[in-house]
Amino acid sequence: MQEVFSSVQRLIVVACVTLTAGCGPSPDSALKQAYSPKAYKDVTSSPEYNFSTFSGTVWKTKTKVALANVKRYTGAYERTLLAPIHFDTADPKYTSGPEKHVDKVMPAGTQLQIGRLMEDQGAWGGVQVEAVLQDQKGESIVYLDPWLLSGNKWSGGPTSYTNWGVNSDVLEAQ
Repeated sequence: MQEVFSSVQRLIVVACVTLTAGCGPSPDSALKQAYSPKAYKDVTSSPEYNFSTFSGTVWKTKTKVALANVKRYTGAYERTLLAPIHFDTADPKYTSGPEKHVDKVMPAGTQLQIGRLMEDQGAWGGVQVEAVLQDQKGESIVYLDPWLLSGNKWSGGPTSYTNWGVNSDVLEAQ
């Protein structure tokens, strides 16, 4: 009789584990939620970043650049203006970087105006520089490849969060 009781107990335990296994978020779903696309917050005028004096400046490219959809850590794609190092395989410093789909290679002389500084509200928490790209078909808003910028921690430069500038190999004042 005890063997039958043990079998019944085992069956009940297995049934309970099976029924409760789906309760609560799985580790995968919790991770996906943490990295799900979040809205950006405009921090252009935040004294923490000192970006407001850089906002509104106008530049033109000294080299070709590419307009691309770049895959973020969330899996979403964002319109980004890329420096040659991230799309031109003939560039001696070429680095493939994240997955991207290049839509258009734009010639030297392409004009852009620095817009806003946008802070990611998701797990990454970093910032991106938004610009208005002016081409033959009007204007479009894009994020700038960090290689187009210099002198700031976010662009891989010095550890300052408040010293904004451009990569003079790629951009020049308009």
